Amino acid sequence: MLILALVMAAGALTLSAQRAARPAEDWIKMLESPARVAGLRIEEVIGKLNLRPGDVVADLGAGTGVFSVPLARAVGPSGKVYAVEIDQGLVDYIAAKARDQSAPQVHALLGAFADPSLPAADVDVAFMHDVLHHVDDRITYLRNAARYLKPDGRFAIVELDATRGAHRNDPALQITREQLREWMAELEFMLVHEFPLFDDKWYVLYRRR
Repeated sequence: MLILALVMAAGALTLSAQRAARPAEDWIKMLESPARVAGLRIEEVIGKLNLRPGDVVADLGAGTGVFSVPLARAVGPSGKVYAVEIDQGLVDYIAAKARDQSAPQVHALLGAFADPSLPAADVDVAFMHDVLHHVDDRITYLRNAARYLKPDGRFAIVELDATRGAHRNDPALQITREQLREWMAELEFMLVHEFPLFDDKWYVLYRRR
């Protein structure tokens, strides 16, 4: 959900170059905080996706899998959730959580910095919760991620508001709705829904034109 910080820097890609990078142990402690999880409105966020049994969801920047397992419940036994991270420690954590919570639909995957590196172009929904602001070359990552979507696939993106969110004092970790709309238009995606669930975040859904 939050750690997929992808950096493309003059040929050398390192975890230390991520925007707001942290060790996996620190992310796990923060992302699994009960107070934080309670404020995510997980069921409401997933409910807006209108997922069907058998759907395939890519949880890009899945963090600790806070959304991955509930997404697996939403797509049912015949569905699939790719829970993608770039830190092997988080991938291992998600895999263990999926086993412990009997969610075999969750496939924990180690992605690349600029590409989720999914095994197939079979995704119905690419989901990014509080992730995109960590990406350095954002449109390149979105372009690569779009290659794994089905023709009628959708992008669901939740981002911190630039003026009211937790990173309001750090321009490097801010994205506006307008910026995203420009990037998605370049990729020939259009905004189809905006869901007013939060005061400090915005939640949008895109599909191809």
